[in-house]
Amino acid sequence: MPGEVDLNSAGLPRADGNEMASLIQLKDGSAGVRLPVDKPRFSIGRGADNDISIDDELVSKYHAVIEQVESPDGDGNIAYYIQDLDSTNSTFVNEETVSLFRLAHGDVIQVGRNFFRFADETEETPDDTTKLHKTWIPGVYYTRKKPKAKTRGKKGASRSGKKSKK
Repeated sequence: MPGEVDLNSAGLPRADGNEMASLIQLKDGSAGVRLPVDKPRFSIGRGADNDISIDDELVSKYHAVIEQVESPDGDGNIAYYIQDLDSTNSTFVNEETVSLFRLAHGDVIQVGRNFFRFADETEETPDDTTKLHKTWIPGVYYTRKKPKAKTRGKKGASRSGKKSKK
């Protein structure tokens, strides 16, 4: 593909594709569809033969690629790199134009008008899940913790804070 750099030429071996990472499509700031990055080389573009085919005139036919690469540390960990394939409108990670960028859990990728959050499940913890709370109003939920109820004063104290007589 045009403008492509082979990450293996940098001495970084490709991973076998069994690692767990995904792109989570963001719509209006909310998470949407989770797309598994389940191959050592994962392509993004307008062309139908891409792993993610995006119907957007701002996206090039072959816009970007994500590659799984064994970490150069030799520790057996996997690193994910996104590479822009000389697209017309660039690829952005965290609002910065990139040509080759090592992705980290939580990075936001922009391709055309489309946003994806990169989720590396090896770095994701169960604490990342937000708890949904139901209110007394039918169909209304919230994700913030309820404020703690105020505690009453010490025994023998009135609401005004003055001690009551016994």
